Amino acid sequence: MTYDSKTSQGVRSVLSTMRKHNRRTVIQAATLNVGNFNFSCTAYDISLGGIRLKVDMPIEQGTNVFVQLKDKLRQTARVIWSADGFMGLSFENNPEQVRVGLGSLANGLS
Repeated sequence: MTYDSKTSQGVRSVLSTMRKHNRRTVIQAATLNVGNFNFSCTAYDISLGGIRLKVDMPIEQGTNVFVQLKDKLRQTARVIWSADGFMGLSFENNPEQVRVGLGSLANGLS
């Protein structure tokens, strides 16, 4: 069985129906704070519930972190998954607090 674009579209479709919040694709510089360490990283998508980052350092699932995006959003989050240099974070704050922090990036997110 080969993994083709049709399969990929099907997987994305199923995943999108399982998500609590819709996502917006972004390519933004971000900073990840883990304990006393700061890591430069890149955000690839964001929602009112979490964010997907590209980070050069593996960080264990369940770790509590702070993420900052565009010198604006600064949220406490938890690492939910990590694979191939990417990680998914779930925001600890409620979606309305995240919306305020995102400013215009939150337009269209629910």
